[in-house]
Amino acid sequence: MEYDGISRDSLFLLADNRFRNSRDFYEEHKQQIKDGVTVPMRQIAGIIGSELSELDPFMVTNPVKMVSRIRRDTRYTKDKSLYREHAWAMFMRDKRQWEGYPCFWFEVTPQNYSLGVGIFGASSSLMQNFRKAIRERTDEFSDAVHGCELTGALLHGSSYKRMPAGCPEGMEDYYGMKSFGYIVYSNELDDLADEKIIEILKGYYSAFSPLYKFLLSVADETFQAYESAE
Repeated sequence: MEYDGISRDSLFLLADNRFRNSRDFYEEHKQQIKDGVTVPMRQIAGIIGSELSELDPFMVTNPVKMVSRIRRDTRYTKDKSLYREHAWAMFMRDKRQWEGYPCFWFEVTPQNYSLGVGIFGASSSLMQNFRKAIRERTDEFSDAVHGCELTGALLHGSSYKRMPAGCPEGMEDYYGMKSFGYIVYSNELDDLADEKIIEILKGYYSAFSPLYKFLLSVADETFQAYESAE
């Protein structure tokens, strides 16, 4: 699969479309937005997803399902803006069947692009198993997060106000988290113009893979316990 690139002009059009918030403007420029942003994002999803599926064979690999839509669903939100000024691709299992499983993601905006790995919207039982895994496999977890930090990725998530009991020494930054991940931001939008971004993503996701595997094992334990209780 080839990558057509995402230009600054395409990202500006995405922002302009959001600002105007007009169905007429969107319909007039719909094909430009699709060709300039949606299609290249699907190309990225297809190229990167085929490689990441070797890490997790249950990962969704249909680019259409992996990339966000420009038109927003406003039925359940106070924000009634019709369109997004950003687009993202998710590399993960079907969340309807595999709730709480980890993900990789990649997002573009008119200001920057970002990518990361983590678990978000996790249940309390999953995060309980996350803490258990940190206690029992401290060295494995430490190596995985260290690999992320070597790339310059930043810790991302939210924490409980009070630290849960049993935290291993040196794990205080991670043990009390309710959601957890690492994220990288870059304002080098010219990276998106050609296949350079593909190599950038491959490099980061390779470094993030040990953490993904660790989180995958936590999710598997939680899922298996849930299945046994049924």
